[in-house]
Amino acid sequence: MKNMGTICYVILNYNTYNEAICCADSILTTQKDDGIKIIFVDNGSKNDSVTQLNAYAEGKEQVSLVVSEENLGFARGNNLGISYAREHFDPDFIVAANSDIIFEQADYGEKIREIYERHRFDLLGGDILDANREKHLNPVATKRQYTLNYMRKQVAVSFLKACSFRLIKALHLKGAVAGHYGIVTEEDGSDRKDGSKNLTTREVEGKAVAADDCIKEEMEDVLLHGCCLIFSRDFFQTFSGFYEETFLYAEEEILYYLALKQHMTVLYSPEIRCVHKEAVTTSSMYRDFCDGKIFYFSNITRSYRLFLRLMKEQERKHE
Repeated sequence: MKNMGTICYVILNYNTYNEAICCADSILTTQKDDGIKIIFVDNGSKNDSVTQLNAYAEGKEQVSLVVSEENLGFARGNNLGISYAREHFDPDFIVAANSDIIFEQADYGEKIREIYERHRFDLLGGDILDANREKHLNPVATKRQYTLNYMRKQVAVSFLKACSFRLIKALHLKGAVAGHYGIVTEEDGSDRKDGSKNLTTREVEGKAVAADDCIKEEMEDVLLHGCCLIFSRDFFQTFSGFYEETFLYAEEEILYYLALKQHMTVLYSPEIRCVHKEAVTTSSMYRDFCDGKIFYFSNITRSYRLFLRLMKEQERKHE
């Protein structure tokens, strides 16, 4: 296969080296182009991740490992890998992928190049299937308008949900809500999804609709899922990567907001596809369903507060 210019895959890992290695394997198995590079970023893992990823990378010229001594969070962790990619490989494209992504498309890289030639995108997202291959995670939303009032509402809602799950846990009411989320408790006390419920939706003009079908046409100015984002070289003429103030969650929303402020091309295309196993890192951290929800809503509340502050700063700049 011809060399299409360097494409770097940045795989962010925190305690999930098995998934990260599966992700890298899926790239090396399907992508035969010489211009492919893979960069593992170990984000301060507390297990044997560094040893395992080092062993995997040994003898593989296409694979590198960058190690952070602390957990930098999603944005800064990814930016560590993005910075390494730009410094060492000067790539045409950077694919920032969660460790639980699987690539199965043989012409994935070739299609990225073709799509770029047509649209000159800054940010690109493809069709992303959930683990059961039933839901399509992209685009997350179309025509979403980020206003100060919208973001104030998001802060309030996420804060109240975090409080609700703390109350549910304190009052031992998990059993009353677990069925709604398709959660069953194992004999050892750990919780897992039983596959009976998939609540994934997408937002179309402010309304939640089922995400059962792949969107067949390419679409611009859409909110893309953060589990697998493709940056073109053009993006880095303005930004160096993700907005770094957040620790976890809402990074793709802030990225979308800032990109549109700069009149960048944010594109969804169904011509590229991958599979997302979803929430592997959080599931590995929390055996209790309520703890996982508290973690999620607490962190996204913090991110939304930072997002709101950023929006206010942007508003002042344009006064």
